[in-house]
Formats: sequence, structure tokens, C-alpha cells
Amino acid sequence: MNAERWLDACREGCAAAVAAGATAAEAFAQHTEEVSAAIEKGDLKVARSSRESTLGIRVLVGDRVGFASTNSPEDLASACRDAVALAKAAPGDSHNRFPEAGPCPAVAGLFDEASAGFAAADVVRCAAAMLAVAASMDRRVVIGDGGAAAVRTVRAVANTHGVAAAEAASLFTHHVLVTAREGDQVSSMDFQYGATRRANEIDVTPAVTLACRNALDSLGSSRGATFRGVVLLSPSAVLDLLVAPLLFQVNARNALRGLTRWRDRLGERVAAPAVSLVDDATLPGGVASSSFDREGTPRAALTIIDRGRLASLLHNAYSSQASAAANTGHAEGSAGGPPLIGPTNLAWLAGDASLDDQIADTSLGLFVARFAGNVDPISGDFSGVAKAAHLVRGGRRVAPVNGCLVAGNVFEALDAVLDASRERQKILGFTLPFVRVGGISVTAG
Repeated sequence: MNAERWLDACREGCAAAVAAGATAAEAFAQHTEEVSAAIEKGDLKVARSSRESTLGIRVLVGDRVGFASTNSPEDLASACRDAVALAKAAPGDSHNRFPEAGPCPAVAGLFDEASAGFAAADVVRCAAAMLAVAASMDRRVVIGDGGAAAVRTVRAVANTHGVAAAEAASLFTHHVLVTAREGDQVSSMDFQYGATRRANEIDVTPAVTLACRNALDSLGSSRGATFRGVVLLSPSAVLDLLVAPLLFQVNARNALRGLTRWRDRLGERVAAPAVSLVDDATLPGGVASSSFDREGTPRAALTIIDRGRLASLLHNAYSSQASAAANTGHAEGSAGGPPLIGPTNLAWLAGDASLDDQIADTSLGLFVARFAGNVDPISGDFSGVAKAAHLVRGGRRVAPVNGCLVAGNVFEALDAVLDASRERQKILGFTLPFVRVGGISVTAG
């Protein structure tokens, strides 16, 4: 894929924006080619192929910002004029800025040359393999929804401060939603993902096998128990219940808007010592790795929480200027909109205990494979249903249960984390352990 072509388009966009009256300009281009195949109700249904290019223009007129995008190179000059017109009508903000140019070392393992020959027939074979794995495991399981995709992307960015960067990336993904049925009994659904940068590393078996096992394990569930105590969260439940609201708190944009309680708590303890989170976009071959962020700022590893203490928020150029903090290179977003802030390869560091150790150390608790409910990232309050859940009693998983409600507060839960497991699971850009939390309200269904 020709990354330099798109970088040239970004440079042309910056020049056109200045000609249209911009004081400073940034252009971000994104070209994507994708082939995919879908599974519906246990059958292969659809194979698709698509190609899309977008170029976004962000301009400053003094300290006022405007943005426009186009899917047609012929409309570039018009998009620049629109962005300038919008900037002139916008309120001023002295923190509006574009980053300065700096060294941007390439991250290894992002693009597989074999992706060029990866066609619709190949993703169909991946999807068919998913169906075969499920069929070989147990006649009671069915893939209700799933699919496989291969995506090739070029990202390029340039601005009038000298930023100029471009890179190509490939990504192969698959996902599966499985249920099991035996007579009148229907299991909880289980959803699993898989992703890799290289075609020869595609392996659909682990995700399908795990989803099938979780679905089968929830057959024959009964009413659970009511108590306040220990809940053991799977990596998927950790993501939804703890990590997602935590990321809201460490987003510097939210802090500037007064939506977080951690804005002024750098260096302070905000969670139990078992909570350590690192974000690193420079991991070779990482599914969320990249050499530069949405604004062209070079990527770097960042410790967010260190043994329970808040080490850093996530910043882009605007928030770093407004907060008088270092830009952490976490601008994210597509060419269809202005930059936001988000994580890349986020890892919760492994603990010392195994999952078996965690279960053995629990006299009464609930194992939650999936959480379905509501989490308020501002107040931290959550409530929902524990899916594919098992009662833990006397250090053993004794029975699948259904309809159990779990409720509590995220901030209290983070402070009550007992341990994180040695085992960790990759869920797209997240690498997460099993996490045991105390003080959670559990209500039998």
C-alpha cells in the first residue's frame, strides 16, 4: 500500500488550507480496504469487500478551530474552504494547538505483505473453520453470530508545524457469539474475539472453543444465592465493569470538562495495589499499535496506574496544553472527525495467583463470565446481570446460576480488588486477567 501517496495528499491539504485563509493546518488521511464474511444462525451468509478513503482537514484561524472532511480528492480545496469558514465562526480558545514535529520511530510488525493476496475466499475459509470447530465440540452449541475480516489500512498525517508521518497496517479479526441448547434449556450467550497482524498467525480455534465451553458450562443453571462479598470477574467482565469506566476517568478531555474525580489526584492511590495498568502502542505487532497518534505525535509506553496509584492521564495536544501536562500521544479517531482521546494496547499487569488459586481462596462468591448492565462512568454506580455465572462455595465452582444481579460502585470496587490472576486474555487491544473483587452486592434471580 502506498503510504507516501497519502502523505503527499496531506501535505497538499495543508497547503490548500493555508491558501484558503488558515493560520495553521493539519490533514489526516485514512485509506481502508476490507474483506469480510459473516455467520448468522449457524450458517455462512454474506461475504463483502469494500474500499474507502477519507481526508480530514483541521485548521486554525488564530485560536479558532474548524474541521471538514471529504471522500473525494477533487473536493479537497472545497473542504479546506469549509474548514476555514467554520473556524471563523467558532469561539476562540487559546489551548487550540497542533503538535510540533519530533522523531517518530517506526513500530515493527504492523503490516503483513501477505495481506495483499488475502481475498474474500480466505475470510470465508476462516468463517467456515469457526463453524467446524463449534460442530466438532458439541452438537448442542450453535454460532448465532460471528464472522471474520481482513483489513488493510494506510494512515497519514501532516501539519504546518512540520509533522509528516505515514504507515500501513494489516489486521485480521474474528468474533463469535455462541449459545447452547439442550431440550428446553438454553444457555447464556458467550462472545469472544481474536485478532492478529499476520495472516499466518490466524487461529480461530481458541476463541470458538472458549465461547463454546462457556456456553455449555452455563446449561442447567439454577437460582443463585444472595450475599454481599466476593465476585470473580473474567477478563471480558473486567473490561466492561472496571476498565471501561476507569478509562473514562483517565481521559484528560473528560477531566477538563469536570466529569472525572481523578483530575487532581496524580500520584495518589485510586485503587488497590493489585491494580497496575500500562498502555503501550509501541508493542511490535500489537493489534492497537502504531508509530504515531491521530495528530502525528510519536507513541510511547505509558504507565497509567502503578500498584494502585494514579501515574498519568491520557492526553492529546489540546488537553496537554490546557492542563500544562506532557502530551502522551493518545489522540485517536478517524479522518471523518477531529481527534479525541483513547487507549491503544492496554494491559492490566498479571498478578501472582492462578485462577484456580483465586477460586480455592473464595469461601463464597460468584464467578462472572460476562456482565450485562449499566455502568455510570461519572458516579461509578453499576448494576446488571451476571451472565454465564457460577456460584463458588468452599473454594470450588459448584453450580451455574442464572438471573443473578450484581451491583456496586466502580470506585469502591477498584479499591476492593483482592488480586489479579497470572493468566491473562487478549481482547482486541486489551490484555486482562481474572480479577477478584470484594464487597459486591449479589442478588439471586
